[in-house]
Amino acid sequence: MRQSNQQTINVWDLPTRFFHWALAFCVIAAFFTVKAAGTTEGWMADAGIAWMEWHLWFGYCVLSLILFRIIWGFTGSYYARFSEFIKGPATIIRYVKGAYQSLGHNPLGALSVIALLAVFGFQAFSGLFTTDDIFTEGPLVHLSSAFSKTMGSLHRSNEPVMIILFALHILAIIYYRVFKKQNLVATMVSGKTQVPQQAAQYMQSASDNLQIRVKGLLILAATSGFVYWISTLGASSSASFY
Repeated sequence: MRQSNQQTINVWDLPTRFFHWALAFCVIAAFFTVKAAGTTEGWMADAGIAWMEWHLWFGYCVLSLILFRIIWGFTGSYYARFSEFIKGPATIIRYVKGAYQSLGHNPLGALSVIALLAVFGFQAFSGLFTTDDIFTEGPLVHLSSAFSKTMGSLHRSNEPVMIILFALHILAIIYYRVFKKQNLVATMVSGKTQVPQQAAQYMQSASDNLQIRVKGLLILAATSGFVYWISTLGASSSASFY
């Protein structure tokens, strides 16, 4: 029987994978719920309020997840840490020339990760100060009317930026699948990838044991609790995140 010359390496721990798919789901859900709310009027106003309530909770989930990922970038397993995948210009140039390889986020992909965290994080943060003067009001609107107005404007202006980044992310996944034969989606689902046995001895396998998973759960619980506390600070329980 011919033996395989490939070896399985664990790249993404469960908390990282959960974050990835949960963020994608919550962002998409928040986008469509606010659009659904915007199409209701007149006798359907109650339906619009209901959609905005769902939009609110998906937005809070986005903020909780973003805060989790920031903390996880310092405390997570090997490939989830910022120190492993955020590189300087020299390394990025080496990667473009084909002289640098990484099992986790490549140096260009790292820029995409940081951009997504910053843009989606800002959208969720600005939503805390945003009001439409009709249905919704963020829990921190009362802190400063001038700041709230600025955040509301930036909140709306940021939407096309998010759409562009999301689209580029999808296109990058397709590019790697078609032209580089790398199935990034499968790796993010299973957390594992195949590498040549000769190269595997020089590569680190990420921890994905019970300790890592419990730590991730505790951090997510802490960030969710913090965001929930923020949500109780306003007179109204409604906020807009898109």
